[in-house]
Amino acid sequence: MKAAYIQPGNPEEEDPADRRDSIQIEFTGGDAGWHCVAARELAGPDYGVIVTTPTGMAVDSDDCLSVKLDTP
Repeated sequence: MKAAYIQPGNPEEEDPADRRDSIQIEFTGGDAGWHCVAARELAGPDYGVIVTTPTGMAVDSDDCLSVKLDTP
């Protein structure tokens, strides 16, 4: 793991999932989707989860589907 921090939610968002504070975790490797699933279990329903790796990103509000990021 590289870093972890709380990303404040936006109280003006229409979707309640977007109003929650989110735990954002940056990993140095691995699959973002798998990391997201594990982090979601630890975070519980009160927090969203955003996971990034050097090659992917996943968010719990999108069912932790890993999205490939463009790499240089």
